Amino acid sequence: MTENNAELGLEAFAVREHRSLWRDAWRRLISNNTARAGMVIVVILVLATVLSHFFWTYDPTTDLDYSLKLKPPNLVRTEEIDSLHPFGTDKLGRDVFRRVIHGGWNSLRVGLVSVSVSLVIGGLLGLVAGFYESIRIGTLGQAMILTSIGLVLGALPAWIAFQSFQALLFAGLGITAAILAHWQWDHHSGKVGPLRLLAFAGAGLLLGGGPALLTSPYTAIVCAVLGAIIGLVLALPLSGSFISTVIMRAMDIILAFPSILLAIAIVAFLGPGLDKAMIAIGFISIPTFARLVRSQVLAVIQQEYVTAAQAVGAGEARILLIHILPNTLSPIIVQATMGLASAIIWAGALGFLGLGAIPPEPEWGAMLGDSYKFLTTGAWWAVVFPGLAIMLSVLGFNLLGDGLRDALDPKLRL
Repeated sequence: MTENNAELGLEAFAVREHRSLWRDAWRRLISNNTARAGMVIVVILVLATVLSHFFWTYDPTTDLDYSLKLKPPNLVRTEEIDSLHPFGTDKLGRDVFRRVIHGGWNSLRVGLVSVSVSLVIGGLLGLVAGFYESIRIGTLGQAMILTSIGLVLGALPAWIAFQSFQALLFAGLGITAAILAHWQWDHHSGKVGPLRLLAFAGAGLLLGGGPALLTSPYTAIVCAVLGAIIGLVLALPLSGSFISTVIMRAMDIILAFPSILLAIAIVAFLGPGLDKAMIAIGFISIPTFARLVRSQVLAVIQQEYVTAAQAVGAGEARILLIHILPNTLSPIIVQATMGLASAIIWAGALGFLGLGAIPPEPEWGAMLGDSYKFLTTGAWWAVVFPGLAIMLSVLGFNLLGDGLRDALDPKLRL
């Protein structure tokens, strides 16, 4: 009998289902009461905003009825009010319930776009900074970095001269610099002589000043000087530690500014509007993702499987995309989820200050900014319901983020 039990136990162990990290994470997530509550709130928010946007048409430019100004919530039609307004009406007689539902589409869109911007840009900067801080830059890495530097820096003279193709010309100069850097590394120990510096400065001067002549001679002079400086930057030798230092010090500079003031300055420069708010919110969140990704890359790159991949001659792209990036996704997913909550708050703050959605477009922060002054008259519903919408959406994403953090923690895997 004992032998049969032992055999049964061995057989049960032998046929045990293989447990993957993601399947275990999902099981832990749905078994977490906090995470379930967050998922319910987020699912209701997403379904309500998406379905209302596509199947419950709303034109804010025609939604106006002064006879219903600041009417309290009602669920029954009366002789005075021949319509239903579960959340009451605002100062222009518009239904608050309808505007709250449709305003969720704008707030959710701002959160998704801004988090995507900060995740992509900050994640790439963090990957580059962490990876090349420990590994020497190869030919492919130099080509990508120098091309990106040429494209980004070349955007400045292109913007000044209103010649967008100039950025592509400087990107081509970056590719040329990478090719010459590879040749010099193989044959001249990577030393950069004055002739190369003068050649790249002259090339940058021509690329910056030549197309700018189409605008004006004075613009051409400014762009030529900027082009020469960009050419000198592209001619300098690159090292991994230098790239990492430059990227992270740039992130420190952004973090040195108060976030709300930086966002207001960006929107004030670009002009009000939801699309401008997306750019501002995404920009101020870039350092958060860059620092997080860099710290994860520095931890993963010390693992044995990365060393083994280097030993067998795996390329930079394979090591970065196959061995490092997948093992840094867990904290990035958690930060992106919680970043959605922060983006909704930022969008509400900018909308409250009049720098978000342009009236009469519905947006929760703008609705608060339009209605808070009517609290003294007793019209509490015009403020409470948009505020509750912001609170519940932020609460849902935060609870979901906490649940994801616990579910994706490898230390909890049993």
